[in-house]
Amino acid sequence: MLSGGSHTKFFRLALAATLVAFLGVVFGSYARLSEAGLGCPDWPGCYGQSFTPVTARDIDRAKPAGRVVRPEDRAWRDVVQRYLSGILGLLLLRLAWRGWQLKKRKRNQQVLIPLATMLLSFTLAFAGALTVSLKFKPLVMMVELLGGMIILGALWWVALREQKIWKSVSPSPVARSLRPRVLAALVIVFVQIALGGWSMVNYAGLACPDFPTCQGVWWPPMDQLNALTLWRDVGLEYESKLLDLPATTAIHMNHRLVALITLLYVGWLSLRVMRVGSQEQLRWHGLLVLLLLAEEMILGILQVMTHLPLALAVAHNAVAALLLLSLITLYHKARPPRTR
Repeated sequence: MLSGGSHTKFFRLALAATLVAFLGVVFGSYARLSEAGLGCPDWPGCYGQSFTPVTARDIDRAKPAGRVVRPEDRAWRDVVQRYLSGILGLLLLRLAWRGWQLKKRKRNQQVLIPLATMLLSFTLAFAGALTVSLKFKPLVMMVELLGGMIILGALWWVALREQKIWKSVSPSPVARSLRPRVLAALVIVFVQIALGGWSMVNYAGLACPDFPTCQGVWWPPMDQLNALTLWRDVGLEYESKLLDLPATTAIHMNHRLVALITLLYVGWLSLRVMRVGSQEQLRWHGLLVLLLLAEEMILGILQVMTHLPLALAVAHNAVAALLLLSLITLYHKARPPRTR
């Protein structure tokens, strides 16, 4: 017989690992964004000018005057990131081991996902070492960012399957119809997170300093070929740019276009869940998704209007992670109950 204490310890481990993974995602975005020199990196001027640059070309000309983040300024961020990664690795190792032990007494015990997340975490630690040796290659930084999101989502899924508060709904036509639609929403949100990360690692957040237009027009000149090139011969250093304005504009506009798709589809889905999910107790989950979606869009617009201050940029990444977790929760609710 499996004791309730063993199940509780496994759940608490999964929950603790999820919390540490979330902190790692948020702090990782803070480290990348702050080291990329968002907003005004100097004071009392801004990029060496008396007034804040208000157009993309002003920012493009002014950026070389910005200060380079010194190694001693980056050191404490790197140390905190490494500690968070180390703590997460230990928790994942313990979670996988406990799951393996419980598997001997419980046939449907979760063990594959904890083991996969542990291996992915160690792979990302290796990628972190490559980030420095490869001069902060955008693709390597993207692998770290998306890998952190995957680990966070997987751990939250493990915790959801072990907890006893948000139980899955009974099989019904409504729940069956919602499951593929929630999966589609998860894919769209993940693609949008990837595009946002690509914009971040390529310093494209300031390419369009106005909204809803970009550089004063609805469709500015763009270079999609360079924007979508994943691997480059020369790496990026903090406070420098390899891509020109048309390429960074294309990256920024791609992020905006998929943001519109995300708003329309996920917004429609959340409203539908609120309308048809009352009997299945899904209404409140649909409302949560809608509120997080609205907050994410508002933060995205405010970033552009205020020229990308660091606090808003980090909050934008944090809410994106929460939106992903809310959709995973909704999918969990719409699945058939787990047999124990």
